[in-house]
Amino acid sequence: MARPPAPPAPGSTKKTPKKAMSPRTAQLIAVGVSLAFIGAIAAILITTLGGQTGGSALPETPEAGTPQIVRDEAHRLSEPAEAEVQLVEFLDFQCPACAAAAQAVEAIKAQYGDRVEIVVRHFPLTEIHPHAVDAALAFEAAAAQGAAVEMYQALYSTQQQWSGGTGSQAAAFRSLAEQLGLDLAEYDRVVADPATLEVVALGRQDAVGLGLQGTPSFFLDGEPVTIQTLDELVALVEQNLN
Repeated sequence: MARPPAPPAPGSTKKTPKKAMSPRTAQLIAVGVSLAFIGAIAAILITTLGGQTGGSALPETPEAGTPQIVRDEAHRLSEPAEAEVQLVEFLDFQCPACAAAAQAVEAIKAQYGDRVEIVVRHFPLTEIHPHAVDAALAFEAAAAQGAAVEMYQALYSTQQQWSGGTGSQAAAFRSLAEQLGLDLAEYDRVVADPATLEVVALGRQDAVGLGLQGTPSFFLDGEPVTIQTLDELVALVEQNLN
């Protein structure tokens, strides 16, 4: 259920783009997509955490230490040899606002993937999204076979099909892996590996430790950003590049 937007992470400041989006970027973000996002943003841009800390399905990672924005095990949607800008997203694959924001992330990757490093971290909101952890495990298992981008796209493009299902959706995610041509035996092994669950749990633990209130949450060059539209996110990336 949609909830009101939560306050930004401590220490964050709203960044205002200093220059308009380039025509090229405007073409990437179609008018229909922007309007759909703006309609969604009023209700679900930030799907906030519930009143409890939750996360009972995830193990604790006491050895994690200081919360980190990026860790070595985090996966990249783009990884240029010499990145000029780093964009990090803490996401929940069952979050509708994350599915909308994914279109902006894909547009940034399409235009600036050779200049912008795009990193994704897990922040499953287990209190309200019962399938988020299994979706994150599916992503990790696909990433282990070099298909992080493909599974990222597949999970969001099919979100409406599996997010409303009752009971486990693990079979639906395995079907996506099969459609992507992954080695299913290896996929099953990674999904079942406790270390994979620990990676997901560590992402959430970092998010909470960083003071994040919900998803999607972005960091641009190590600084938290607050956005109201897709265009703002793209423009902020352009601003940092220029």
